[in-house]
Amino acid sequence: MIAEQVDTVDPAPAEESGESPVSGYDRETLNKVQVNLYNPRFDRAVLGAQTVGGGWSGRPLTRATGRVDESDISALSRFVSPDGFGRAVERLAKDHLLVLCGASGTGKRSSALKLLREVTDQPFYLMSPHVSPAELAEYDYDRHCGYLVVDRVAEHSGESDFEWRVVRDRVRERECYLVITGPPMATAERTCHVAWRAPAVEHVLRAYWNGTLPAEEEPVLREALASIDSVRDVVGLAERLNRGLPLDLALEHLDTRVRVEVDEWFEVADRRGALEVTTLGFAVGVDERTFEAALRLLQEVLDRDMPSASDDVLEPDRLPQLRQSLLTNKLVTTETLHTELGTRGALVFAKREYHRHVLAQLWQRMDVVFWDAVVEWLDEIVTDLRYEVPVAVGLAELAAVALDEVVRVLDRWARGARRAAGQRVAVYVLHLMAYDEVLAPAALKIAVGWIDRGKPQQRWVAAMAFIGGLGIRYPHDARRRLWTVCTQSHAVDGDVEHVFGELFATLVRDTDNAHLVLHYLRDKVERFTGPEARPASRAVAMRTALALLESRKPGTKRSAVLLHLEEHPEHANVVIRLLASVLVFRPLRLRAINALRRLLEDMAHNDPDARRSARTLGAVLRAALPPGEHDALDTDFRVVAARKKDTDIKSLVDAVLDALKGRVS
Repeated sequence: MIAEQVDTVDPAPAEESGESPVSGYDRETLNKVQVNLYNPRFDRAVLGAQTVGGGWSGRPLTRATGRVDESDISALSRFVSPDGFGRAVERLAKDHLLVLCGASGTGKRSSALKLLREVTDQPFYLMSPHVSPAELAEYDYDRHCGYLVVDRVAEHSGESDFEWRVVRDRVRERECYLVITGPPMATAERTCHVAWRAPAVEHVLRAYWNGTLPAEEEPVLREALASIDSVRDVVGLAERLNRGLPLDLALEHLDTRVRVEVDEWFEVADRRGALEVTTLGFAVGVDERTFEAALRLLQEVLDRDMPSASDDVLEPDRLPQLRQSLLTNKLVTTETLHTELGTRGALVFAKREYHRHVLAQLWQRMDVVFWDAVVEWLDEIVTDLRYEVPVAVGLAELAAVALDEVVRVLDRWARGARRAAGQRVAVYVLHLMAYDEVLAPAALKIAVGWIDRGKPQQRWVAAMAFIGGLGIRYPHDARRRLWTVCTQSHAVDGDVEHVFGELFATLVRDTDNAHLVLHYLRDKVERFTGPEARPASRAVAMRTALALLESRKPGTKRSAVLLHLEEHPEHANVVIRLLASVLVFRPLRLRAINALRRLLEDMAHNDPDARRSARTLGAVLRAALPPGEHDALDTDFRVVAARKKDTDIKSLVDAVLDALKGRVS
């Protein structure tokens, strides 16, 4: 198989990095993280690890909080009701609260949306999965609206039935409807909790596919359907049949079939083969030499802790042809990648779906000695740049199988046990987990735990994660948690407020949700500029607002604010009022003026009607600034602008200041 590679040739083998772990805002570390997150190679790592069984999604990473899009609701047109759906509708209509408890893959999210639509025609809102019963009991719900918490993350300490009765009473009082999805119940039934199962797979298949098969293939299809335990698997099968694939090819990627293939391979695998797939689990996509270096290190660690039962004696006149053995490993194949210098091999799983199932088999079959050796090996290779992304992909896949094991590794790395390299990989793992609808709530819980209870190093790692995929998936949580980090001056070093600008830029680049950060900071600035506001809180609000105004779209020099306003000119007043607030805050006066200058420079290069835009900016500033500030800004801005000799924006400066002073230009 041939795959395109647009990045440069892989770095040469590197010695262990000597970078120190960071505990606060560090521009260099953040740059390295963002270069990888926005590198086409990293995108391929995400999409290339897509699995049928609830794994990486090839679709764009979408927001999982806020108002539900109408497209999500209209997609319910082919919804298949499971047993008990009618009773669930009656119970929701009566209690206004319902908690669906069931295994992953049973269609709980679709069921929750359909249940809400059965009892209300008002808008639906997705709430954070990291929400407690106490928070649900205090939430200010809109009357008659529907609310949904998908895969809520419960606390290990457990929750009492009394807490859920309080939540029920709250939503009844507000005359709204709340549906929550979660894992199967481990205890006796609580208030408003119901066990949830998937609809009949035959009915789901017929809802998405109305074709027919030859009579001799019907038993094969029935047997396959009997083994399926995921609604998504059935829908995927229907999509492949609709594309006209023969039944045998359509069934090939079913999660249950892949699981059996991997299980049968392990039944007869030798030591060398098991080592090869273990290595590939955390080194997918690397070239042969890089793979073999990692394999050799793993073999050395395991030979020490788990010696071979016997040593094979090689013929004295023949060198071991170990690379050749990979050709007989049916779980492994080699792709050809194009680089600037030609082509190279890239070792991958023969089916993308093998990746997670290989790790699942290893977890089920191997004991603590094996996994301690693997963790020791990961500690060794993670400090080599060549392995950072592959290790992250492997840990994200393992998280679906053994989340606690992954958390133990990430906790140490986020604290700096493997220096800055381990911290970067911890960010990548959370970023990748955000792509998985099942793993994303767990990634959110990990990051929130680090911010609330972690060491300074862990808080900084969590902050970096929130400006990547985790922030895209959960922007409401991201802005709230980053604000917490910014107010923890005792816990995180440096100008950590810049993370707000990075989150805003990420949302501008990848979503249409940047206004969530913009309006959040507007509210903070308004709240903390009052006469009774604490000076420290006002300073944080101003620094975060300025960081947003200074932000640049990742990978470019374009102003994230101006790019956002190109799509949403209705937010111009909010942006300019933020700018006005920062301009009158004297500790940040010079930085704010420079931010304004850079906005004009961006306009000069990218806005065909820059002079008109500059006049509009000045007019809104005139209204937003106290009258006594007009002359002072006129003087200060001209002085600062005159110092920048290499950019001619004098006409735009004049346009802004003439409008500010009420002069016609």
